[in-house]
Amino acid sequence: MTGPRKAERVTMHSVSCTRLEWERIRECARREGLSISRYVVERALARNPSAAVRNPPRLHLTPDEQRAMVETVAALAERTGALDGTDEAPGFAVAARVLFEMKMDEMSRAGRHGTMTRLLDSVLQDSRAARLSEEVYRRTR
Repeated sequence: MTGPRKAERVTMHSVSCTRLEWERIRECARREGLSISRYVVERALARNPSAAVRNPPRLHLTPDEQRAMVETVAALAERTGALDGTDEAPGFAVAARVLFEMKMDEMSRAGRHGTMTRLLDSVLQDSRAARLSEEVYRRTR
């Protein structure tokens, strides 16, 4: 699909999306060899947007690397299951902690460190909130 010449384009529009979505769009456009604008227009106007993908994304891992990664994750799941005293892998307490830490890190990186600190303080209501907030700040900087 070829688009109109640059001189024919007279209107600019904005698109709202998350940072992660924008990075994914940028990467897809790069893989296609298109500007982000041209990529978005072509995908939006395609009857079947997935058919507009010229070069499907390739896996970055070889089959052997994928197998090794799955085996490593399975081994980690077995080991972390024992940390919370249950036989379940990865164990609810470990899984909850990982998700909690990921969310705190995400908020801090997104410039919402103050909000994250206030939420911690409202839940914990003691000195642990400040300690956790400082730990997250150090980890994400």
